[in-house]
Amino acid sequence: SRIEAESLLEFQELATGYNHMAENLRALYHGLEEQVQAKTQDLQAERSRLEALYEVSIFLAQAGSLEELGRGFAQKLRRISGADAVAVRWSDETSQRYLMLGSDCLPQELVDEERCLEAGLCACGQPKATARTRVIPIISEDDYRLGNCARAGYNSLISVPVRLQQRILGEVDLFYRHEAALDAEDRSLYDALAGHLASAMESLRSEALLREAAVSEERTMLARELHDSIAQSLAFLKIQMTLLR
Repeated sequence: SRIEAESLLEFQELATGYNHMAENLRALYHGLEEQVQAKTQDLQAERSRLEALYEVSIFLAQAGSLEELGRGFAQKLRRISGADAVAVRWSDETSQRYLMLGSDCLPQELVDEERCLEAGLCACGQPKATARTRVIPIISEDDYRLGNCARAGYNSLISVPVRLQQRILGEVDLFYRHEAALDAEDRSLYDALAGHLASAMESLRSEALLREAAVSEERTMLARELHDSIAQSLAFLKIQMTLLR
């Protein structure tokens, strides 16, 4: 509380100092409350991001196919990001075409039209050289790169490349019916989730190659055994023909 020093001339200087100290303490206390509140919000946001990473990582580790991977990842990311729809695309070896791997809440007409996209001909499917996480405003249906999205009622798009080291394995597209924003924390979260998706996609691909190699080896072994068996039968028949003569 302040001290009224008008009638206490002999203590006026002391009262002024005390009042100045009280104002400083009040300002510091108010600033401390704001700092604590801001820090609490930051910690809550960081906890939410970590929970999202953990949840998605558990799902990716349990997915048994690329289709299940794409569909489930799209569902989880839509809930995490608050997007109106999400599409997960897988690129070919040269990153020239993007194939629809899975989607969530995307209109079926848009899914059918964009099952295979050539890189650079649409806002979705960024060329490898310029691929980065960014917001793309959807302005007009007259723009051939955005016409399908505009006709579906979307206002903006967040495009996230699925990258494994320097390789582009695909792309995740988040569709919004309102203007979307992308801050540093969201960008970091989406890039981290896309990185986990890339690792899971590569793991499934490696497992498929191993299974294919095992099947090929087994077929080769059976063919060799079959060939040896036929060769033995023919040799035996040749011997029998010789004896018959």
